[in-house]
Amino acid sequence: MFLFYKYLGFSVGGLFSIQYMDAAWSMEKFVDMLKHLPIPLIVIGTAGTAGLIRVMRGCLLDELRKQYVITARAKGVEERTLLFKYPVRVAINPIVSTIGWTLPSIVSGEIITAIVLSLPTTGPLLFQALLKQDMELTGSVIMFLSFLTVVGTFISDILLVLVDPRIRYEKLA
Repeated sequence: MFLFYKYLGFSVGGLFSIQYMDAAWSMEKFVDMLKHLPIPLIVIGTAGTAGLIRVMRGCLLDELRKQYVITARAKGVEERTLLFKYPVRVAINPIVSTIGWTLPSIVSGEIITAIVLSLPTTGPLLFQALLKQDMELTGSVIMFLSFLTVVGTFISDILLVLVDPRIRYEKLA
């Protein structure tokens, strides 16, 4: 963050400059917000992406040791084709399944990151509601995040059907 501030001139606090904090939405305010977005996006995105990369790597290593991959290599299938046609399609299933719990964490804004960068997300809102023992607001935020979990799980189930050829829904007579 320091390097972005010192050498690239990015702001490290909030989503807007001081003159746009309470101003009505305009093109200038939108452009100012775009100038402030790179640091929060990189910080929050890196944390989530690192975990997904670890999961994908582990699943892919497991798949690469399986017999069908060894057989395909022995038959002379090109390595790139072999990798993307078989093991990646199976190894991506856990990644698609994690979308259900990743969506609420993106919206809540990684509480500590949001507090440090002064981001107006539900994370600091929930934190302040818990400190003030505001049970109505706390319940509302938790209900909203629960709803996002259900929506995220629904989306991940649909994507899983599209990605994994082994899963097919059939109509029951």
